[in-house]
Amino acid sequence: MNTKIITIFCGSKLGKNPIYKKEAEKVAKLLASQGISVIYGGGKIGIMGILYKYINKINGKITGIIPESLNTSKISQSNKKNLIVVKSLQKRKSLMIKKADMFLVLPGGLGTLDELFEVMTLNQLNIYNKPIFIYNIANYWKNLNLLLKHMNKEGFLYKNDFKKILWVNNSEELIREINKF
Repeated sequence: MNTKIITIFCGSKLGKNPIYKKEAEKVAKLLASQGISVIYGGGKIGIMGILYKYINKINGKITGIIPESLNTSKISQSNKKNLIVVKSLQKRKSLMIKKADMFLVLPGGLGTLDELFEVMTLNQLNIYNKPIFIYNIANYWKNLNLLLKHMNKEGFLYKNDFKKILWVNNSEELIREINKF
């Protein structure tokens, strides 16, 4: 059986609600215990740092991809042997998308949205056909869901564009859905 590779898009900040950190820890442990290989943004800060710390703690498989501009001792993961350094944010995003079998979106900011929308667009254009799991921790992504439904209602997104987006509300549901692929 081939190892599943999941790229995780998430924040370089922790956010205000401690549940984001708690759920990121849970997800990291679950993915590592399932033998799922993780690709992420290469940082040791924010939600990214939580993933890195907890996946490493139980010897899970994790690879960071970081642009040169962010590859600093303050931001970048300390273990350089599983870190890929690229020229730009665009190259990072491109490589994170190309290497993945599927995607997981945790709470984050503009960068996370940028990554999510790029994958959604590539799926929409049939360049890729990869599942996207949006983990709606504490209803963080509720308004995004409403926006996408509104875009559909107004004729700018088709039902077909939603087929590869799976909204999950807890880590157990997430692992169950990942294992279906």
